[in-house]
Amino acid sequence: MNAPLLTLPRVEPFFFNVETGTRFSLYHAPAPQLRARGAILYVHPFADELNKSRRMATLQARRFAAAGYAVLQIDMFGCGDSCGDFSQARWEAWKDDLEVARAWLAERTPGLPMHLWGIRLGGLLALDFACGAPVDGVILWQPFLNGRTCINQFLRQGLAARMQDGDPARFGTTSQLRADLLARGTLEVGGYELAAPLVQAIDACDAAALPLPPCRVHWFASASPAPARLAASAERIARRWSAHGVTLHFYPIEGRPFWGANDIAECPALLAATSAVFTAEA
Repeated sequence: MNAPLLTLPRVEPFFFNVETGTRFSLYHAPAPQLRARGAILYVHPFADELNKSRRMATLQARRFAAAGYAVLQIDMFGCGDSCGDFSQARWEAWKDDLEVARAWLAERTPGLPMHLWGIRLGGLLALDFACGAPVDGVILWQPFLNGRTCINQFLRQGLAARMQDGDPARFGTTSQLRADLLARGTLEVGGYELAAPLVQAIDACDAAALPLPPCRVHWFASASPAPARLAASAERIARRWSAHGVTLHFYPIEGRPFWGANDIAECPALLAATSAVFTAEA
C-alpha cells in the first residue's frame, strides 16, 4: 500500500498597500495536515545582510511552516523589493511596517501564539517592537543587542571596502565617518545611503534597557570565537530581562556566519537547533 502524499505548505507572495507605498511580503501557510501551532513574523537584517540572509530565512520559514506555523516575511520600507529609498528609511517607520504585518498575520491566525523572529539588527528591531506589541515570544538569530555596535561594524566594513579600492583619499575612521554623517545629513556606505535620523535611532537602541513585556526569548548565536564571553553576556542580559518577566533561552551554535559571507551560505546547525526547539515547544 502506498504511503499518503503530504501536502506541502503553500507560499503566497503579495504586496501590502500602505500610505507610503507597497511592501513586498511572503506568507508561508502552515502545513494543512497539521494542527496550526502559532504565527511567526520575520524581521530581516540591515542593509546587505538582508540579501545574504534570504536563503537561510527561506529555509527556516519552510521548516516552520512544515511544523505547523504560519510565517510572514516582509521587506520593510526602502529595503529589498519594497518601495522607497534606503536613504528615506526610518526606525519608527520600520516598526509601523511590522505592526501592519503583525495585524495581518494575527487576523489570519486568531488565538495562536505570536512570535517575532529577527536576524542581526532585525533582532534588535524585533525586541524594540515587542515593547509595544502583543507578542508571545521573540526568536533571535545572532542579534545585535546594541544599535551603536551595528552601525560601527557597518562603517568599518565600508572603510575596508574603500581600502580595497586603493583610494587613500577616502580612508578614515568610524568617528570621522560619523562626523561626516552629522555634517552632511547622509553618508554613502557600501552602496547604501545612510540618513542621520536612522543612524541616531539605531544608536539609541539598547536591548538591555528595553522594557520588554513578559515573554520567552530564544537567542541562537554562534559560539565562536569567544563562547565563554558570549555566554556571560547572555547571562547578564537574562538577569536584566527577568525583572520584566522575560525568560531567556540561549543556544550556542557552531556554524558559518552566513549573514556576512562573500557568497550565499547556509548554517545547517542553526536550522536544526531552531526547528528542534519549536517542534518541541508546540
